[in-house]
Amino acid sequence: MVLLVTSQTLIDQGVTMLYAVEATADDPGPSLLTIPVLVAGQQHWLNIQRGLTRVYRGNLTESYGMAGPAVLEQLDALLRVALDL
Repeated sequence: MVLLVTSQTLIDQGVTMLYAVEATADDPGPSLLTIPVLVAGQQHWLNIQRGLTRVYRGNLTESYGMAGPAVLEQLDALLRVALDL
């Protein structure tokens, strides 16, 4: 399971390779680079420490909707820290 972090403009233009952050069901333990999220009513963690993943659009089969503003704000901040932006 992944959360796409590619800009909406590129997604709309049909770019085939997208960037994402993996969401795992396994608790990574205490870490400054994880964000807890609920996906379909189940707890998952976005683990920024694993870095960005390239995803082929053709492999995406399901959508669980958009992440909420609080998750996106945390994700933005952690990506800036992790990527030294």
